[in-house]
Amino acid sequence: MATNNVQYIGHSNMGIELILCENSTISYPTHNHVSVFTTGIVLKGSIVLTTNNDVATYKSNESFIIPPYVPHSICAPKNYTLLSLCIDKNIAVHSDADKIRSNIITLLTSALHTQKHNQYQTVQLLNCLDLDTVFREMKAYKDWHCGNQNPFIKSLRNQLELYPEDKFSIEEMAQNAYVSKYHFIRSFKAEVGLTPHQFQLQNRIRKAQRLMHHTDTITEVALTTGFCDQSHFTRQFEKQVGISPLAYKLSSQTVHIGSMV
Repeated sequence: MATNNVQYIGHSNMGIELILCENSTISYPTHNHVSVFTTGIVLKGSIVLTTNNDVATYKSNESFIIPPYVPHSICAPKNYTLLSLCIDKNIAVHSDADKIRSNIITLLTSALHTQKHNQYQTVQLLNCLDLDTVFREMKAYKDWHCGNQNPFIKSLRNQLELYPEDKFSIEEMAQNAYVSKYHFIRSFKAEVGLTPHQFQLQNRIRKAQRLMHHTDTITEVALTTGFCDQSHFTRQFEKQVGISPLAYKLSSQTVHIGSMV
């Protein structure tokens, strides 16, 4: 029987987090991770991962890496358990590999002393984690991050990430870029992986997930993240996260580990 239970363990100042999605049937539509590198390890069952039109099936003890902004979707043919290691993109750009490696090992070791991840799960992640490949992906992202990007789209992308609740008109954005609306949408999708509307909606839901741990009412979260009413928020949340806001709030927990270097 599926539980769709989501658990988190991390440190607010380290920029690295473990996420355990246990005995789940959730499938995720096309989206991207704007702020993290994600390394996933399938612990049980299997998932079908689609990235840039490439389709691959990952089974028990198999791993994958998804850099920031890469569009992807996950389809669940049956129950699965997935353990993910998420590394903040700013850490990847501004920290050296030895520091990142040290923090990852510290977090994984500390996970053994919590009730959120058992020893077998943590050892699986350590055995399957190919840090050299992760660091190569980080280097490629750093080169892209520092390379030639459309400055207007980069600025807008950052604004939509930080303030997704603000009202942004496609027509106004296109006028500010001095291009047609349709050319602007195509250019934005080519660089970011999603249309401006999809990207903004995704970031509203991501912000709602963060607020859910600190806000008492779902209605307050909906209004804070720019939705006109709770029913619209609930529909979009279920579409992107796979469960209702209430189910997410009840099933997900965040544990912060103190005294890390």
